[in-house]
Formats: sequence, C-alpha cells, structure tokens
Amino acid sequence: MYDLVIVGAGPAGSTAGRYAARRGLKVLLLDRRKEIGVPIQCGEYVARDDEVRAIFPSLDGLGDLMEAPRRVRQIDTDVIRIWSPGGRHWDIPFRGYTVRRDEMDQGIADQATTEGAELQTETTVYRVRGSDVSTNHGTVSGTVIIGADGPSSSVARSIGLPLPVVGPAMSCTIDGDFSSVTDLFFGNLAPGGYAWIIPKGPCANVGLGTWQHFRGRLDTLFYKFLDQRGLPHSRGTGGYVPVEGPVSRTVKGNVLLVGDAAGHVMATNGGGINVSMICGRIAGEAAADHVLQRVPLETYETTWRAAVGPPLDRGRRIKRFADRFFGNDRLLEIAMAFLGARRMARAIRCQPLFVGI
Repeated sequence: MYDLVIVGAGPAGSTAGRYAARRGLKVLLLDRRKEIGVPIQCGEYVARDDEVRAIFPSLDGLGDLMEAPRRVRQIDTDVIRIWSPGGRHWDIPFRGYTVRRDEMDQGIADQATTEGAELQTETTVYRVRGSDVSTNHGTVSGTVIIGADGPSSSVARSIGLPLPVVGPAMSCTIDGDFSSVTDLFFGNLAPGGYAWIIPKGPCANVGLGTWQHFRGRLDTLFYKFLDQRGLPHSRGTGGYVPVEGPVSRTVKGNVLLVGDAAGHVMATNGGGINVSMICGRIAGEAAADHVLQRVPLETYETTWRAAVGPPLDRGRRIKRFADRFFGNDRLLEIAMAFLGARRMARAIRCQPLFVGI
C-alpha cells in the first residue's frame, strides 16, 4: 500500500512524485516504457523562467522546479519566427531554450527517486478501481492516484474523467547547421496546426502537428514539409497531443489528472513542458496535503486553475478564433497580416487579442 501511486513518469508525473516524496509520502511511479523519455515525442522547447512568470504571474519557486531542464539545456532561442502560407514572416521576441527531452525526463525521474520515490518501468496500467491500480505485474494500491499517462489516459478512462481534445503530431531530429531562431510555419501544409524547426545546436527538432479534425496521412504532410524546406527525410515518431487546453474536470474521488492527461497545454503554441511541471508540483503537494493533513483533494483543482487557468482559457478561445481561418490559406494570410507581430506575440503568450478573445 502506497500513499501515492503515479501512472506515467513524464515531466508531470515525475514532478508530482518528486514533491510528494519530499514531503515524506511513500510514492510509487509507474511507466510503461523500458527507458524513461524514449522515444522522444516532443518539440523539446522550454520557455525561460522570466517568460513563464510573465504569463503566470502568481508562480514562484521556478528555480527549483526547472532545475532538471536547465541541466540538459542545449541552446538559447530568443526569437520565434512565424511564417504565413505565402512566405511572409514576423519575428516575435520570446526567450526559451531547447533540451534533450529524453535526458530531461530521466533527470526529473532521478530527482523523484532521490527524494525517496520508487520507480517501476515496463509497467502497463490496465485500470483503476478505488485504491487499486491493475497492471501487467499485478495490483498495487494507493491512497491517492495520479494519472499522468498522456492524452489517452487509462486512469481517466477507468474512472470516467474526460479526455482532452487531441490532434496528431510527428517529429524527428535532423543534423545540420541551423540558426538560433525557432521557426513556425502555418497554412495547409499543417491544417489547423503548424510545422516547426526548433534549433538544438548541431541539429534541430523538426515536426508537424494538425488539428483534431485531420483525417489524412500525417506522414505524407510531414515528408512533404521536409521536401519543401530542403531537409533530408528522417524517420519520425508520432503521437497525439492536446490541442484545446485543459479538460473540464481533473479530480474524482481519490484520483487526480495532470499533464497531457489533463490537457495542461497552451493551445496557442502547443507548449506543455512548463505547464505540466507547474501542475505536477501542485498535484504532488495536494496529494501530500491530503495524506498528511486530510485536506480535500478538490483543492488541487482550484489551486492549479488559479495558478495557470486564465491564460490557458484565453489560449483556448484564441485557438477557436484562429480555427475559422485555418482551412483557407488565402484567408489565413489576410488574418495574419491583420494581426501583425504585436498581436501574434500576445497570442503566443495567451494574452487577449481583442475584447473577449
């Protein structure tokens, strides 16, 4: 019997385990992968702490929280260059850095085990019922259970919590000489989403994601984009990512959802690492408060929504507004020219574009 069982040892789950174990809880981290963080399914981009504070001004303690990503920092990228379907571009100052995502995930998991959490890999969770978590290695029990097992969360499905709206994405690493600019490409090359080239020094993370309505072959779009940019074909890894922000409810009984399982993603830019780790810390602290002080688990919902909810909600509204233009490159070109660099910068930061949006 554990105080806390966490399903999924990505940034959200391992962060929750780290902070709960630090408070003295008996924590078990479960992950289906043999090696944490492998394969990489991410753009590997992290916003700098000052950008995060500007978006979520009530946050503190980012120095401790983001220690593991900073340790595997590769290069700084201070500009996001946004490209229209017609090839026009706008440079948006935004401070971030790139990481080795596999090493970052492993680093956060190491932090959790250093604090006292137990990690069990190659473990598939089938279902959650009450305090019992059924896996391919038998059943374990936890006073609190955290679902940090991605957008198709088996924990959420087991207990009837909502799943996030998702879209398909695909990425790979390509060697070469790239600038320090992060490039985002919009239009029908990535319907409803965008393609990206995120520099990592001697290589770049190159990928493409679309909206939830896409029904074609993603790899066809992906390799077409590589051809358009004159990049060599490389085998990509694919998956699904939340595209419309948080789900409506993340607590039920003794279960909390966090990270991609909860839709903890900024809908306007796809960024999930920072938000997932912020909410992971809140989840770990909420679990500890419940076990040690009998604080209701519902406080997790109110706490994370107070910390990051308003910008994420604005991001959802901005994305729905933008979806009206994504199906037509001509309309999208006009809309992007109208928005200009200033409003695009506000969109990236989930800040209001107009009254009500």
